[in-house]
Amino acid sequence: MLSVRLAASFKILFLAMKYKFFKINQGDLLAFFAGGLLTFAFAPFSIFPLAIFSPAFLLWLWLPITPKRALWRGWLYGLGFFGTGIYWIFISIHTFGNAPIFLAALITGAFIALLSFFPALNGYLLNRYFPDNNGRKMICAFPAIWVLLEWVRSWFCTGFPWLLLGDSQINSPLKGFAPIYGVYGVSLAVLLGSGIIVHAIRNTQKGKYKSVYSSLFSFIVLWIIGGGLTFITWTHPQGPPLQISLIQGNIAQTLKWSPEQLQPTLERYLALTRKHWDSKIIIWPEDAIPLPLPSALDFVSELDSEAKQHHTALITGIPIKNGDRDNYFNAVIAIGSSTDAYLKHHLVPFGEYTPSPSIFKPLIGFVNIPMSNLVASRSQLKPLTIQDIKIATFICYEIAYPELVVSASQDNQVGILLTISNDAWFGHSIASAQHLAIAQMRALEIGRPLLFVSNTGITAIIKPNGMLQSAAPIDKIAVLTDFVQPTQGKTLWQRRPMDPILILLLLLLFSTIKYQRRLKKKMKTKAR
Repeated sequence: MLSVRLAASFKILFLAMKYKFFKINQGDLLAFFAGGLLTFAFAPFSIFPLAIFSPAFLLWLWLPITPKRALWRGWLYGLGFFGTGIYWIFISIHTFGNAPIFLAALITGAFIALLSFFPALNGYLLNRYFPDNNGRKMICAFPAIWVLLEWVRSWFCTGFPWLLLGDSQINSPLKGFAPIYGVYGVSLAVLLGSGIIVHAIRNTQKGKYKSVYSSLFSFIVLWIIGGGLTFITWTHPQGPPLQISLIQGNIAQTLKWSPEQLQPTLERYLALTRKHWDSKIIIWPEDAIPLPLPSALDFVSELDSEAKQHHTALITGIPIKNGDRDNYFNAVIAIGSSTDAYLKHHLVPFGEYTPSPSIFKPLIGFVNIPMSNLVASRSQLKPLTIQDIKIATFICYEIAYPELVVSASQDNQVGILLTISNDAWFGHSIASAQHLAIAQMRALEIGRPLLFVSNTGITAIIKPNGMLQSAAPIDKIAVLTDFVQPTQGKTLWQRRPMDPILILLLLLLFSTIKYQRRLKKKMKTKAR
């Protein structure tokens, strides 16, 4: 599927060249290919060195051109990257949202084109305000602008913090920076490596070998520091390990919301659960009960009574009606030995709600996506309390928001992170593997075990160091049971989330500006 989308994108570019809609040269095409290559740095491919070499190649292509050309070249790079990295949005809109191919392609293409403006803006700002191709530009300004724009992307228009560069390094020594500076710190470390490589190559061409050796030494030191940081244990055990069971019902997305499938779905989850009442906590995925809570009250009450008999807490996803209004919350409830609830804060645009309904609803009124009339909770983020353990809970792609997760985990009694999802929306694509890798980065940042429960997979238990403890086979009916050790304590990222990394980025930009002004002053002095 990825190769098909990539080939289609290439065809569009070549047609554009043929009919001269855009002026595309060899460097522009290379930028597009480099962007497509960056996707392979992320899960499920996880060739993490590509996250260094792809941006380095883009930087090399930016150096000799004007700011306007850098804008265009950066946008093509973004098309290659996001076109291959998030093509799966098309699947949810067309296959499961029943939108016509043309409309689904239009929405997906427009979203990819919009995201591509972030690397485009990076190229423009870099060449517009830092025209001199010196080491400071490559090693300081380039990484700082990129990471600042990643941060803006995480909140601009509700945010889409997917495929942040640092997420590609979950199996790399550079992940050691995550508990200190979060995923943005890992992105910065990656891009520092990119800048150092380009600077070293340029100095090799100039015969400045002393500077080349210095650059290579800096590159090695960066990786050694990152690797060394991975040996630090930022949190410690909180109480005894808990036996937890994660239920993967594997309900096909085409059947999930069918009225005829409701009873078989509930019976499947109940049958799987009854074999594991010896676990302290049992968790079902997002919307495992595909019926609003008032309508499912009898079933939930019976389930609650059975869970109480076994002194077990059961957590499940279920829609909750928004009072007397004709909309719902995407929610998580805990029943049995503990009772609590969490309402989703970050909704998926065009999937769970329609932004600017007066504009968009007439255009997509015939897109039939179940649960598309949801509302976001405005309540304070609060963890679930289950048997004296607090569990910071998230639904679906909420786990992709670094600042949301760190905000919900400020209570030192939070011992476990939980995200429930339904990645069946994206078919057999790379989305579920990307989602899991993002969750692994969140576990590493917070130093907590993370329970990742999905309808069709991937269902997994992640250790506080971001590594997988255990996982269920994808696209199978499965129950993943394992012992999970809650932890407590705070990483440096938890104590001071964005302030240190933002200060560091601004210092990098300031040092480059100051260095650039000093060079101009020297040139003026020589000219006299």
